[in-house]
Amino acid sequence: MSRDCSPLHPLCVFMSPQRQLSDPMAVVAAADRAWDSLVDVLGIPPPDPGDDGVWHIILADSVEGGGEAQFEGLDPLARYARAISSARIDRSATGCRLDLSVARAIAQGSLLRASPSELDGLGIAEAEHLALLVTPCAMGDGDRLTFQSAPERSLADVQSKAFARGAAAFFDWLDVAYARSPGQIVPAIWAVSPSRSDAQGLCYRSDSSAIDVLGATLGSSSSIGSNLDDIFVEFAIARADMWPPPKAQWRVPWPVHPRRLISPIPVSPTGASYVSVDVAGAPRGAGLRLEMQWEDYARMKWVALKLDASGKTRAQIRATSPERATSAVLTIDVLEDVDRVVVVGVNVGSTEHRFSPDQAEWEPHGWMLTVEGVAP
Repeated sequence: MSRDCSPLHPLCVFMSPQRQLSDPMAVVAAADRAWDSLVDVLGIPPPDPGDDGVWHIILADSVEGGGEAQFEGLDPLARYARAISSARIDRSATGCRLDLSVARAIAQGSLLRASPSELDGLGIAEAEHLALLVTPCAMGDGDRLTFQSAPERSLADVQSKAFARGAAAFFDWLDVAYARSPGQIVPAIWAVSPSRSDAQGLCYRSDSSAIDVLGATLGSSSSIGSNLDDIFVEFAIARADMWPPPKAQWRVPWPVHPRRLISPIPVSPTGASYVSVDVAGAPRGAGLRLEMQWEDYARMKWVALKLDASGKTRAQIRATSPERATSAVLTIDVLEDVDRVVVVGVNVGSTEHRFSPDQAEWEPHGWMLTVEGVAP
């Protein structure tokens, strides 16, 4: 097995010569660039190496997504859980894909050091946000498409790693909205949500997740609203302007007669449903009446967006209802120059308890929407 090491950082690339498809020094160079940007510029913790003091990068076949960090064990002496890790990079990766794959592995390795219990949840999205930030050539389009194709799923859903990586869009949005400089939101979350380990370092747990941190730190911001619910709603609104747009559960023509729509897929906590109503065919001066109903034990927030022909949101109207209500009504007027109205329903959690990514199961809930054109 060949070994090529960086002269600048404690990392080495390992590869079997009989399967050598990539230039190992190109991998070292990509790792040096990513390490400089992530560790030296953004200031995230460097991944913890093994006993030899070297962080191993192993080139392998068919690595899902091109690259990832691999858990190797916990430091038995650390008061808080610190995971030793290595990287697995797809040996066929070259160019921009190689840069992103290595940056992703380093970011995940940093998370495993800072708060290893987070990697199975939103941590994948957090690390992906950082990797994309330092890899300008990469857009993450395939993962973003997977994410936007299932907006009703929870942001913390990890049934698909592609979906979890696509959820980096949430942290991209947070970073633009709140960070004083790029890439500061996620390291701050890691710093205040460490994982605890037992005395022998055999297992670990987290006392707080990214959702807990955001609820405590962003919930009082006057720029969005007064609680975490508003953050999920604002992100659901922002998703409507992203490319590709989120998949609508219904797309219907102008409702000359009342039409009742039922959710084909229930929406999970932090997820959103989108219903698009075309305005073409509406009489001049007509309005649109919306009646929303949803299941008990769900807290849902509803917003109607007026979109122009280019797909940009020009106005938003929020429906109001009591805290534990299961219905809301909204009437929209002034539809001139509006191409379609997108109705967004956001599940912000249960009425019984606060949402946590560590729950054994997230309960999705269904809804019913009645749309009716109102004569001028």
